[in-house]
Amino acid sequence: MTTRADSDRLNVWHNGQLVGELWRDGQDRIGFGYDADWLEHGFRIGRVLPLKTEPFAPEDGKAHAWFANLLPEGAARERIVGNLGIADDDFVLLREIGGDCAGALNILPVDQAPNAHDGTEALDDRTFHRMLQQRGQGILPRPVDGNRTSPRLSLAGAQAKCPVLIRDGDYFLPYGVTASSHILKFELPEWRHVPVYEIHLNRIAKGIGLPVPETRTEQRHGHRYLVISRYDREAEGGSWHRLHQEDFCQIAGLRATRKYQADGGPGLADCAGWIRALSEKPAGDLLNLLRWQIFNWLAGNSDGHAKNLALVQVQRNTNRWRLAPFYDLVCTRAWPNLDRRLAMNIGGEADPGRIRAEHWHALSDAIGMRPRFVEKEIASMVEAINETLPTACEELEKTHGALPMLQQPERIIRTQLLLASTAVSQAR
Repeated sequence: MTTRADSDRLNVWHNGQLVGELWRDGQDRIGFGYDADWLEHGFRIGRVLPLKTEPFAPEDGKAHAWFANLLPEGAARERIVGNLGIADDDFVLLREIGGDCAGALNILPVDQAPNAHDGTEALDDRTFHRMLQQRGQGILPRPVDGNRTSPRLSLAGAQAKCPVLIRDGDYFLPYGVTASSHILKFELPEWRHVPVYEIHLNRIAKGIGLPVPETRTEQRHGHRYLVISRYDREAEGGSWHRLHQEDFCQIAGLRATRKYQADGGPGLADCAGWIRALSEKPAGDLLNLLRWQIFNWLAGNSDGHAKNLALVQVQRNTNRWRLAPFYDLVCTRAWPNLDRRLAMNIGGEADPGRIRAEHWHALSDAIGMRPRFVEKEIASMVEAINETLPTACEELEKTHGALPMLQQPERIIRTQLLLASTAVSQAR
């Protein structure tokens, strides 16, 4: 590689081992090359980034797309850029907030070793109140003494969220390369009920047997927020270790702007193909993928896109993968101003109100399953959700009091269950 200024280089680490180097060219495109020792002893970090001695050049776009998928999107990204006072640039953001990404990689400046500066910052009540007011951003000043790095207040995705470490009920902000254990999600003025809607669908999904992260809601200072246990973390000996993961945009080699199928992103057949090729237990993961899409259709979640699916390592430091638990399950159709179309279509149809048995038959063929089997899965899930729906709401209200905002998603779900029952019965 040619000599580059330190400001144009970043090191990628995994569990204290150097994976390789990122760099940017004069057009702010990002390249990546594996370290020689990692090539001998490590694993490929991405499907589109196989182990090879030749670097992934900035102009081919593969490395840039893969690493950019670790960054926040939309308004969440804008808030971070504003709070940190930095350029809205992928490389700059990776340098500033790449210490604790989704998965197991640490992205650090070349002069910073992964264990040089780490630790936690306790969140006292006053600071936590500021976090709630600012939706996880801008709560602590950037350090000026050079002794340690800033706390990281960001994660990939478009929602307002923040990684934290929770010990014995106390909250801490990790800094340096200290791993977080949980994700906090916050209310936004325009999407105030997101925490309630998400835990509602999470409880229903768990009740019918879908794999989901452990989730709870809490409320402080008049703000409700969601606490999510990270599935890409593993507890051992009183500390947390990272598990590597890839979301399906990364697996596809696409930017986050292509996460929706209508925008050229992956569809369910693509995802099924990657699961067959990469999963340690493809049969079980393919069934869960199908059930996830049926659930999205029935539960009013039109945001089941490629970045809301991931493969995660079965064990640390191995090239063994399983489909990750399902996250970001929200009844998006409860907001009438959001697009009602499914992020991944079913047999060519994306409008959930127009999907019939023939569309499921077409999807069955595309993903290599028997139509009759898929129909049975739909019927089984309709029955299971009908049984689980009343209890899910009752259990939440026992803990949190009346939640009248759940009436709208429940109406949508019941309407969709009736539509699905009709479609299945007509097919028979």
